[in-house]
Amino acid sequence: MTIATHRADRTRPGPLDYAGSVQGRYEDTSSLEDRKKRGQFFTPPSVCRFMAALLGEVPDHFKLLDAGAGVGSLSAAVCEQILDGLAPRRLEFHLYENDPALLGPLRDVMQNAQEVLRAAGHSLTYMIHERDFVLETARRGVQRMLFDDGEPDTFDAVIMNPPYFKIAADSPHARVMADAVRSQPNIYNLFMARAVEMLRPGGTLVAITPRSFCNGPYFREFRRWFFTRMALKHVHLFESRRDTFDSVLQESVITAAEHSSLPRPHVRVTTSHGKGLSDRPEAQELPLAMVLDDAAGEMLLRIPATPEDTQVLDAVEAWSLRFTDLGLRISTGPVVLFRAEQFLLTAPDSEPAAPLLQPHNVRPFQTLWPLAKRDKPTAFRVCPASLKHLVPTRNYTLLRRFSAKEERRRLTASCCLRSDWPGPHLALENHLNYVYHTDRELSPDEVYGLAALFNSALLDRYFRTISGNTQVNATEIRAMKFPDLASVATIGAKVRRLTDLRTGNVEQIVLDVLGVNGPLARRIAGATG
Repeated sequence: MTIATHRADRTRPGPLDYAGSVQGRYEDTSSLEDRKKRGQFFTPPSVCRFMAALLGEVPDHFKLLDAGAGVGSLSAAVCEQILDGLAPRRLEFHLYENDPALLGPLRDVMQNAQEVLRAAGHSLTYMIHERDFVLETARRGVQRMLFDDGEPDTFDAVIMNPPYFKIAADSPHARVMADAVRSQPNIYNLFMARAVEMLRPGGTLVAITPRSFCNGPYFREFRRWFFTRMALKHVHLFESRRDTFDSVLQESVITAAEHSSLPRPHVRVTTSHGKGLSDRPEAQELPLAMVLDDAAGEMLLRIPATPEDTQVLDAVEAWSLRFTDLGLRISTGPVVLFRAEQFLLTAPDSEPAAPLLQPHNVRPFQTLWPLAKRDKPTAFRVCPASLKHLVPTRNYTLLRRFSAKEERRRLTASCCLRSDWPGPHLALENHLNYVYHTDRELSPDEVYGLAALFNSALLDRYFRTISGNTQVNATEIRAMKFPDLASVATIGAKVRRLTDLRTGNVEQIVLDVLGVNGPLARRIAGATG
């Protein structure tokens, strides 16, 4: 580790401006591909300022942890906040960064911040830890490691843009954090968990991460662990998946939370588009139960991006039943192509074969087959060894499991009726979900009604409040509120009588049958007409 030295220089630029110039030089001399491999996704200056402001009031003596510091932009933003009109502060910063290429730039940024603060009457002592944050802090435990002042290693605040990459469940990082993180961990949620353990009671954690931890089964136990220790204060959503983190297939979020087991009654929710925060984002103050939902045991972090999304959430949450209460089930297609290559056929031939249905076969309300795609298989051999990969030909609603990276719709559903298929089996590839009833076969009206709901802007917008990923997880569908099957069948019967299945026509039927009216209905119908 390196302990800072003091050298006065009042001519230095502001902390964050200087950090931005250092970061720009580093990006010019390093490849984007190498940075991605290391999980490095640097924080834009406007986002740094926003995150620093979420730390709230800075006490006279302030201890900050910046884990995965990069070039130090977040710490520089905190320094800039302190320069803005505060009485003299005594600051102690700890910065963890184990990429040797970043240590020189990080020292430069912190040295500049130190001199600028000194010129303004503040005191900054900083320490750069050239170690792996998770492994090093877990090894040391909570012990005395600050400047031999006899105080324990706890912090007033943590600010972080941690690295982002998957790690193996049996990796050293996952093993040392096994109490907090299970299943398929990512390095960023290990950083978050370790930071929680290093905060003093009442301390604040501000982190920018991909949205993936907010929902889905992989991070369920982490969410429960995290939110029983941290009281959520603020959530900011970056709706663009492409702009904030390159090559990350989900939206990004900033979360601000207080180290407390007592939840706060309300959460502030803000939203922006793209990388920066050039304008003050519109804010909503929402009840905690609307944002953090554990009613189905999933501990979902739901983020309605706009007041209109909040109205959609209210409308859907007013339904009294959940998907599984209706006897509905959703499963993932059992055909994994690379594990079933011996059964794949480019076209049905003289031997028994079942249609192979994949995402490109699923269009709104239509299951198109055969639909060749670049000489890909279209059929599946039927024999005793292949039966475990097949499902019986029945009435199903099919749902794509993935949407394209910037596709407008998250949910796309088709109708798959027994009468459309001559044989007894269907082969459903595992990038599809299929919906059926546990006790009986769905009626054609129910199949069309389910497809209409999934294809509606109403349910698509509701789904986006609970998921920022391109994947449509069956777990999330099972937890969703849903109208009763009589209403679903009524929607389906009306949709089947349409000669034009354009989105606006279907949307109006869904809204009318479900009693969604007034300004919200007009806006949804108008946007899809």
